[in-house]
Parts: sequence; structure tokens; C-alpha cells
Amino acid sequence: MKLFTKSEDSVTKCKKCGLELHDAERLKRHEKIAHARRIDVKCRNCGTEFRDPDDLRKHKKKCR
Repeated sequence: MKLFTKSEDSVTKCKKCGLELHDAERLKRHEKIAHARRIDVKCRNCGTEFRDPDDLRKHKKKCR
């Protein structure tokens, strides 16, 4: 499943890969997820690592 799709009517473009997104917030999230080399957060229960705090938050609902 893709988080974003390429579209001709997009307004922002990733400088690293050229992906076009609909707004600056999505571009910022894309750059962090797709191009970041470090892992920012870790689940305290199971040790799974995530680049995005939102992904950890979603994971925590299932990991108990």
C-alpha cells in the first residue's frame, strides 16, 4: 500500500526523489519516513522501532 501517489495536480515536490505531494505537511512526513536514516522511537513493550511517532502510537494500541 502506498502512502502517497504521484499526480499531475500536486503542488509540492520532494527534492530527493521527485515525488509530488498535495501539501507541505505531507512532503515533510514523506521526507522523514522515506529518506531518514535514523530511527526515532521504540516500543517499550516489544522493542519494535519506528521512524515516525504516529506509527508508534498506532502500534501501541495493538501491542500490550
